[in-house]
Amino acid sequence: MEAAVKGQQFSRRDFLRISGQAGLGALALSLGGRTFAPATTLAARDPANSRLKEITLEAREIMWELAPGKRINAMAYNGQIPGPELRLKEGERVRIIVKNSLPEPTTIHWHGVDVPNSMDGVPEITQKPVQPGETFVYEFEAKPAGTRWYHTHFQEHKQLDLGLYAPLIIEPAKPDPFPFDRGYTLVFDDWATGTGRALPSTREGTAGGRGRMDGMMGGMMGGGMGGMMGGMMSGGHTPGYDVMTINGKAYPATQPLKVREADRVRLRLINASANHTHVIRLAGHRLQVTHTDGNPLAHSVEVDAVPITPSERYDVQLVARQPGAWILYCAQPGHAGAGEQILVVYEGREGDKPEPAVQGVTGLDVWHYSLGRGRDVVPRPWGEQRMFNLTLSGGMMGSDVWTINGKRYPNTDPLRLKKGDRVRVMLNNMSMEAHPMHLHGQSFKVVAVNGKRLTQPIIRDSVDVEAHMGSVVIEFTAHNPGDWFFHCHKPMHMDGGMITLAKIG
Repeated sequence: MEAAVKGQQFSRRDFLRISGQAGLGALALSLGGRTFAPATTLAARDPANSRLKEITLEAREIMWELAPGKRINAMAYNGQIPGPELRLKEGERVRIIVKNSLPEPTTIHWHGVDVPNSMDGVPEITQKPVQPGETFVYEFEAKPAGTRWYHTHFQEHKQLDLGLYAPLIIEPAKPDPFPFDRGYTLVFDDWATGTGRALPSTREGTAGGRGRMDGMMGGMMGGGMGGMMGGMMSGGHTPGYDVMTINGKAYPATQPLKVREADRVRLRLINASANHTHVIRLAGHRLQVTHTDGNPLAHSVEVDAVPITPSERYDVQLVARQPGAWILYCAQPGHAGAGEQILVVYEGREGDKPEPAVQGVTGLDVWHYSLGRGRDVVPRPWGEQRMFNLTLSGGMMGSDVWTINGKRYPNTDPLRLKKGDRVRVMLNNMSMEAHPMHLHGQSFKVVAVNGKRLTQPIIRDSVDVEAHMGSVVIEFTAHNPGDWFFHCHKPMHMDGGMITLAKIG
């Protein structure tokens, strides 16, 4: 049985409420000569079809308790942070009715899901923002399988920071290549509450694995000349994040994970943070990485710690062979102390006292992209080959300007593509901060990192391009028509202009 541990428990029935509403799928919105409308509903095409699942979500303001004594004004889906975990079957058709009860506009982006372009939730590109008091209907087929998530795409630096995010799990139609006995979903986040000291930056990135300790601990230990210069010259107007949470709660308010000896336990890890990279460890256990951004590897990779940058997801497994009580935590400096830890307790050992978290990764095996061997689940191309070089820059001397090839969105040059094209993009980072670049509408292969070609590309929809001349080469098949955002998933960088469009005709 797989469970989603939340700060507030909601049953599947609570958030998969069936709506009797009709006619919303026909709502059309006009913007600048373009028409934005939900796709024709499955029910309209085939009224007798009973496979359509309807879900109701409401975005509203709430008072949320991160931990005893730490209450904040937040935003939430259905009154909880993270919002309801949506469970769908691969290929299932879903209609999600979103009511905006916020005092400001909002939208929802279905991160990692191959939705039609009109359902992508990007304001002024695929739809008009949903105004206060309005309702919008998203409808799409659940694919591809894997650990996905959904979140606001309107003023993300505010709304994402305040809690508008949640897991979306698409269960595979075929047998899972990595079976398990029980599972949990863990969503990590950073919060600027003003109640504590701001945590060290993790701006330089870690996921590529170049100079492992340099990148991972650069925010605290200097990271050599690069880390020192980054601390002096970069940063912009980043909030002072002082609380770290797992599933909306800071330790000791996090709800323990219960395991049984000999169980194979699956953990779905989602980084909903606006800014911080987290390095996840489970004391007393090794972790087997099985999926990157929801996409299965050919073989699991056993490590001690898994870095996860903003917007990334990892599925990991562990075999419960160490009876007792253990801490799962972030090894980044100060993160565990700021709340980013959760108990893992074996049945019958509830009274055991765990050893405290230890920051740092000295001597540990740490995951990085080149360790994985991906399964080729990206559609095969049938068109021409297109190649692009994108240089990521900005942020110098505290500037909030972030560019692609020297330009800020909306003045960046789009990737102009035809359906079926094989697209190769070279990303070069000339800035002092890492950039987790996310492509909407389709996944891609990571074929090279920092000049080293991967033996067997891993499949992702977000990839961290490390600071100080880090580089990544990706390839994808332009199979999903429309205008798709390709952007840094740190909202302050996106707001500063680090966005382009992949225009697939």
